[in-house]
Amino acid sequence: MFCYRLLSVASLATAVFLSASASAHDVSARQRAAIDAHALAAPPEIEANSKSLAAYLVQDLHSDTEKVRAIYRWISDRIAYDVEAFLSGNVQAMSSAEVLQKRVSVCSGFAALFEDLATHAGLEVNSIAGYAKSYGTQQGTHFDQPNHAWNAIKVDGEWRMVDATWGAGYVKEGKYSKVLSESFFLAAPEQFVFSHLPAEERWQLQRTPHLSQQEFEALPLIQPTFFHNDISASEAWNTAKKTDFSGSFVRTFDLPYHMAAIQAAPLEFQLKLDHAYQFKINTEVFEKIAVVQSNLWIEMDRQERDFSINFSSKIQGELQVMAKKYGEAEYISLLAYELRP
Repeated sequence: MFCYRLLSVASLATAVFLSASASAHDVSARQRAAIDAHALAAPPEIEANSKSLAAYLVQDLHSDTEKVRAIYRWISDRIAYDVEAFLSGNVQAMSSAEVLQKRVSVCSGFAALFEDLATHAGLEVNSIAGYAKSYGTQQGTHFDQPNHAWNAIKVDGEWRMVDATWGAGYVKEGKYSKVLSESFFLAAPEQFVFSHLPAEERWQLQRTPHLSQQEFEALPLIQPTFFHNDISASEAWNTAKKTDFSGSFVRTFDLPYHMAAIQAAPLEFQLKLDHAYQFKINTEVFEKIAVVQSNLWIEMDRQERDFSINFSSKIQGELQVMAKKYGEAEYISLLAYELRP
């Protein structure tokens, strides 16, 4: 198994009419920060075995989401990806206990440790083997065999996906960067299937139609941070399956989780001239949002936290949606398109 994610230069993502998706991140930012601080404060003697570690991580936590968060955050901080083993081709299967001792592993070890801790915490969890599109994967790449492992976990009666390996960091140019990703924490199956396809179809779990391996390989690559903006994964899937879909999704940018909720926007990267498109964005972070094309800036109408505009253009070329935070002078990019005849 490859068991890593590779950071690419491109920022491909998705779109359509985007409604706020049901999110598994159902703890507040304040709660999440408190859970993370508790997880990262685990004393060394507690970390000696998975049973004592699990008991510490979930103590005084009540909801399934809180418990999963504590486990995910600890693993993402304490366990590193074994780049040396991967690059050398010397990948050895490791038990949960070995991962806990060595603090380095490939994906199967991450998944085994997550399953072990979650089971000790009283949660229903499974390790999943399958096909994963790293950031360097090209659309249409064929997978001869499963190349990754992750977990499915039941949270308050609903199955969600966790990839602790990709959540802990990424590989770029042969070097490992340990950077927490929220995209792989309790992702909805409809979101996860853009980059992860279980080898066993029964673990796809999404409400949208199940994918064959060939259909999965044909899907465009989506930047995981795209879903930080509350875009509906189901709508993204529906758009990708349209007969007139151009094959490229709107480009997004690497922004922190939930800076803006994109409630309506065109999904395709290529937009048509003289065609009306609706944009609606909800945010507490940005003071102004504008549609920008060449030297033309059109500010969106604002109603408290909601920004909206109905936009069409006769100008061919790049189009961006840009936003400015309170107290800052410069705008940052949220979405990027190309207008064609």
